[in-house]
Amino acid sequence: MTHRPCSLAATLLLAAGAAHAQTPGTVVIEVDEPLLAPGASTTVRLLAGYGGDDYSMAGIATSLLADAGGRDVSGAWSDWALVAPMDGPGTTAGVAEGNGFAGIIAGQLNFPIGGIFSEPDPNPTPFWAATFTAPLDDDGFTVDLSTLTTRFEVYVDRFSSRSESRMDGLTEGAATIFVVPAPASALVLALGLAGVRRRR
Repeated sequence: MTHRPCSLAATLLLAAGAAHAQTPGTVVIEVDEPLLAPGASTTVRLLAGYGGDDYSMAGIATSLLADAGGRDVSGAWSDWALVAPMDGPGTTAGVAEGNGFAGIIAGQLNFPIGGIFSEPDPNPTPFWAATFTAPLDDDGFTVDLSTLTTRFEVYVDRFSSRSESRMDGLTEGAATIFVVPAPASALVLALGLAGVRRRR
């Protein structure tokens, strides 16, 4: 059986397109110590992951939502800031809103003509961090963290300043902070942290 030239060309183009299919973006929430005794602190980080065919992160606009089951934990956050190199021009660490943060805008420049190149590593790329300190309450509770992203762009090539969106199929971040009540906190923290570290 013979293929007409146009059919063969179309097949090759489809194969090439499949080989270079765009990988959706991923937002990751990392919590250093997810189990906290009242008064203890942990670092919460936001990271942006992209596919291997892309060069680096360009920019992201997102919000960090924190659901504490009706509790007000807005005062538990401190020291929020963007993480270099995603603290380029026009960026902001966002504003406290409810129990979380709105309007986080992070990004970096890739301007080869001017000799400015974005950082491709690590991937996922950290772009925001804050400290969460568990309130001094007697009752245990959880804080469910999630992201709501409106922009996620990558640089497709080291030698081009062109960026492309990877919002299609984006995976949002999710994590949980567990505040363990005293006096059981010491035992539960020890057992829980051992289990969390074994799963990593």
